[in-house]
Amino acid sequence: MNLIIKQATEREFDAIKKLLDDNNLPTTDIYQDNIQLFIGLIDDKIMSVIGLEKYKNVGLLRSLAVTDLFKNQQVGSRLIRHIVDLCASEHIDKIYLLTTTAEKYFVKFGFTKIERMEAPDILKQTREFKDICPVSAVLMYKSLNC
Repeated sequence: MNLIIKQATEREFDAIKKLLDDNNLPTTDIYQDNIQLFIGLIDDKIMSVIGLEKYKNVGLLRSLAVTDLFKNQQVGSRLIRHIVDLCASEHIDKIYLLTTTAEKYFVKFGFTKIERMEAPDILKQTREFKDICPVSAVLMYKSLNC
């Protein structure tokens, strides 16, 4: 399997929206300027997506989704490593995420569950925190400071 990861362009947003919808993930704010979306392509077809919302040295991981055909084939792992590497190269040293279904999955990548009140104030002001994710969503954190 030859997975190519690249930053999404606006013309790919319809396919991304469908993939997110198919995985019951939010799509209302994917067009925001501070959200970068990356797609995983196999044979020039979008098979996966992941997003990063950036605030200075803090990142909010967004919308990891993989088509059913490529689940359990390390596609999600490669996307997460891509985001972690990107964050390190852009001096983002803290990555957060909210999840309602994948807490155990993200633990494998060094994310730790924390209380929502521990989130930086800048993240508490995002649509993801205020409107999109339910208050029951688990907040997870990963430090890139070694």
